[in-house]
Amino acid sequence: MKRLDGLVGGRGAVDEQLIGQIEEVLIASDVGVRTSGTLIDVVRGGIRSGKIRTADQLRAALKGRIQEILAIPVPEPKLEAKPHVILVVGVNGTGKTTSIGKLAARAKRDGLKVMLAAADTFRAAAIEQLEIWGQRSDIPVIRQEEGADPGAVAFDAVQAAKARGTDLLIVDTAGRMHTKKNLMDEIRKVKRVVGRDHPGAPHEVFLVLDATTGQNAISQAHLFHEALELSG
Repeated sequence: MKRLDGLVGGRGAVDEQLIGQIEEVLIASDVGVRTSGTLIDVVRGGIRSGKIRTADQLRAALKGRIQEILAIPVPEPKLEAKPHVILVVGVNGTGKTTSIGKLAARAKRDGLKVMLAAADTFRAAAIEQLEIWGQRSDIPVIRQEEGADPGAVAFDAVQAAKARGTDLLIVDTAGRMHTKKNLMDEIRKVKRVVGRDHPGAPHEVFLVLDATTGQNAISQAHLFHEALELSG
């Protein structure tokens, strides 16, 4: 955005040279060739129709089209099972545990009885991090020791959630590179274990993506979906 503002800020008329520079910025920023082309088509169409004559109008047109592209309707989750189990996955360092803390706090605010499962037994302090999020929202966390079998933690959590009448169970998992077959096989095992004594679970599988990942996020989505059938 800084580079775009530098290009259009203070410019009066919009010309072909400016359009070419904007396209370069979009592609260099990893927006992608197809999406960049779509945005440039909007600019050219606006110029032809007379709706874009100034840099401010150009910026507004780009912003509006980007919002349309990103505005994908997301249905509110329906908790048809009890506990409703969400498995949270992703590569290393994308913010899975922090996202779980936010999801759990929101669910509790909505009146649900929530539980967390610390199935990231690999990363140092991952269990403690999840416990801090649990303490902040007064939400119980099922855990074992660091290095324990993540499938066993997930299984124990499902049993505990069923016994305590929990509405929502969110399972944290270790970050894993989507290109490593052995790690993806391990997360498939966690998914199978979760559903062993609780048919239909996990009811949702959420992939957490880092906003700075760029086009590689598409590869992550494809491979995690292939392994786990993502729902969101």
